[in-house]
Amino acid sequence: MPNKPTSENHGFLGPLINTIKELSGIISEEMILLKTSRPKELEKLLPLKNQLMATYHKEMTELSSRGGLQASGSGSAVRILKKESRIFLSVLTRHTRRVKALKKISEGMIKAISDEVIRNQNQTSRYGADGARSANRLPTSITLNQTI
Repeated sequence: MPNKPTSENHGFLGPLINTIKELSGIISEEMILLKTSRPKELEKLLPLKNQLMATYHKEMTELSSRGGLQASGSGSAVRILKKESRIFLSVLTRHTRRVKALKKISEGMIKAISDEVIRNQNQTSRYGADGARSANRLPTSITLNQTI
């Protein structure tokens, strides 16, 4: 039987350890979906991820109110929690890098498209209602400024 931490064998830290493991798994699944160009499938993970994040926040608040790690569990439970926390932070770091890289690629594509539109618009002649050519106004490109 695998060494799965539970609240019985790790005191108050068991639920937190389990939550951290599950969150690491969900975020790793997200990275696989992003890596394999299936971002639409991320929607199915969102409810569970939000629930786990709320549970994580609740568990961390409870841990703090109980006096922190020193007052909450045995030495082995604290070691397991620290190990799982390091793994979790590593997963989060890789996830952040992937999302930032994808954001940069998307912004580059939008910029390239808008630059091409500007070039094409500048090449066309425009005539006004009086039949005279209108002055070539400089078109502007769109800008998306959304934080993910």
